[in-house]
Amino acid sequence: MINAIIETILKTCLISFMGIAIFGPGGAWALDKKEVEAIVREYIKNNPQEISAAMQKFEADQRAAAQEAAVKQALANRKTVPIKGSPFTGPAKAPVTIVEFSDFQCPYCARSLGTINQLMNNHKGKIKLVFKNAPLPFHDKAPAAAKAAMAAHAQGKFWEYRDALMAKQNEWGQAADPKANFVAYAKEMRLDVARFEKDLANPAFEKRLEEDKAVGAPLGVQGTPTYFINGAMLVGAQDISQFERIVMEVSKDKPGK
Repeated sequence: MINAIIETILKTCLISFMGIAIFGPGGAWALDKKEVEAIVREYIKNNPQEISAAMQKFEADQRAAAQEAAVKQALANRKTVPIKGSPFTGPAKAPVTIVEFSDFQCPYCARSLGTINQLMNNHKGKIKLVFKNAPLPFHDKAPAAAKAAMAAHAQGKFWEYRDALMAKQNEWGQAADPKANFVAYAKEMRLDVARFEKDLANPAFEKRLEEDKAVGAPLGVQGTPTYFINGAMLVGAQDISQFERIVMEVSKDKPGK
């Protein structure tokens, strides 16, 4: 571990933080590497807290720089995402459209739910949130959950049902056959259960599921959650600051872009 810290210090500006003069006139090395390593090792031994704080700051700065670079790249390479027929919430002509590719069995999607809700609350009336299915191949119950959500959507309860599925992932996700769970959630929401059960086998929902997957593939959707904010791609359960950063930029778009 200490050797890794030394290498990081030698490769970064942290060495200047320690006040070590390693360069002489004209930029030539004043000390050889072994001498510097010995000095650094002694400094680490005598100042562990300072080194720890400096390393943490350096790593945080590196992460922030990487995130900023990713945001700039996403904004520069926006995608057109077809959304016709997909469930949405918020004003139909909101200036910001967020298309979410999600997997009902994905814990990161469930974790991001609070972030998205907060974002929508921070920008009331300014964001339209569109849902697309992207069940991952190793989540064997996700396709069935997606069809259950579509069955709820047919009765005008998609978003409430989405919330229930995300909140109760561990419950239905661990069931041998989650159909009973799906029906129970429908009953709790006072849906027409007979219609709901019939719709679970509706071939149109299987087709819709495949259509969503076909939309996501050429856009580069490989994991969940994946978001497109006015076409700018953001991948993973990101901090709300990342969403806010992109929303701030795309809010400058001219209508119709």
